[in-house]
Amino acid sequence: MVFIYSSLTNQKALYRSRFGLETVLVTAAAGALGTAVVDLAAHALGAAVIGGAGSQEKCEFVSSRGAQHTIDYSQDSIKDRVKVITQGRGCDVAFDGVGGKVFEDCLKCLAWEGRMLVAGFAGGDIPKIPANLLLVKNISAAGLYWGKYAMQNIGVLRQTVKDTLTLMEEGKIKGPPQPTTFKLEQVNEAFKFIMDRKSIGKVVLEIR
Repeated sequence: MVFIYSSLTNQKALYRSRFGLETVLVTAAAGALGTAVVDLAAHALGAAVIGGAGSQEKCEFVSSRGAQHTIDYSQDSIKDRVKVITQGRGCDVAFDGVGGKVFEDCLKCLAWEGRMLVAGFAGGDIPKIPANLLLVKNISAAGLYWGKYAMQNIGVLRQTVKDTLTLMEEGKIKGPPQPTTFKLEQVNEAFKFIMDRKSIGKVVLEIR
């Protein structure tokens, strides 16, 4: 169910980016949301995906999910690597749920008429968008708060659920990675695991 929710968020976000996908940059690509958007963009929409993650192990996982290129941003500059990968052109779409400097770097990586998709601020730092960057490169920026559709436009929610389930039935998107599970009494270890950036996909606490 969590993966379906993530896929719904990403499908709606990518459609909002006008669907003309060529190169998509995804941050936190080894997380639950990032994994789903890599999957959807690469396999269902046929985009060339650049996945960003915080370790080499995570980058290897992101490659296994369909990303053609990866960036270990604990070691490399997002902006510099995207420039090399795209031969100086930049990416068409950047999907970010981290915020802060990662968001700022993504914004600078966009090509002419690029699209910036905002899905959250997991890093805790809510960035500000310099309007001059939007202007000089004709960049568009859009946010997506998926849960709000249940109250504002239920028809969009229903159709996106239907479309996502169809993609799963057709095998065009994969299921979620196996979550890392901790017992409830290991809650401190679970938080440390997340803070140390070791998690891939979801981290689950067992309550029983």
